[in-house]
Amino acid sequence: MTGNSTDYTYSAAEFAQRGIQGSDRLAFDQVAARIQALGCCGQALDVGCGAGRSSRFLKSLGLEVTGLDVNEAMLTYARQQDPHGHYVQSNANHPFPFADGQFDVFLSTWMVLEIADYATLINVMAEICRVLKPNGVGWVVTTTPEFYSHRWLSCEVNFPENQPPLRSGQQVKARLLPENIVVTDTFWSEADYRQAFAQAGFTTCQLYTPLATGEDWLDETRVAPYAIYELSKGC
Repeated sequence: MTGNSTDYTYSAAEFAQRGIQGSDRLAFDQVAARIQALGCCGQALDVGCGAGRSSRFLKSLGLEVTGLDVNEAMLTYARQQDPHGHYVQSNANHPFPFADGQFDVFLSTWMVLEIADYATLINVMAEICRVLKPNGVGWVVTTTPEFYSHRWLSCEVNFPENQPPLRSGQQVKARLLPENIVVTDTFWSEADYRQAFAQAGFTTCQLYTPLATGEDWLDETRVAPYAIYELSKGC
């Protein structure tokens, strides 16, 4: 599913230490609020689960979670931290190993940034749509365009690649803090995301761009770092 140059095998141990803190809390808190508001229950698929951070988050909300990722090194750490969890390795060139309409809920946190080819983005989203129940719902967490030109608690983005104006499909970089992991991602515009979701079979129900409140933040109180798309097959 990926096409960027970040070596997730090499950095799996560092990713395994990354908790839900700093700027990232904004995205997870928004998803949690929506899951609770909608009364979501049942089977959840965490697409691009990595070392299991978002899978454990979904479990904490009472969902039965399957974590899916292409990287076995990441899944090894996910299983170590969640021995009773269910984690499955996927093949980037094959359909997901699940039945049609198997899941009630899906979550994908920043995975779409790892996809460097637009056709692949559509195909991955179509697979998510296929395995989601007709009345299912899910969330895709990604970055806003403004993410690459401001100051955040969880990331540094002062890289030459990130100079505006950004073009949809271009490479961008971020340094994840405090782990000091540099990731190479692909920036996609809101228009391209919406088109990909529609072509995959989803209706985009809502876009959330949460801001922080209170003190001890950098730019999070006035600029949203993350975009959260709430998707379903029909609204």
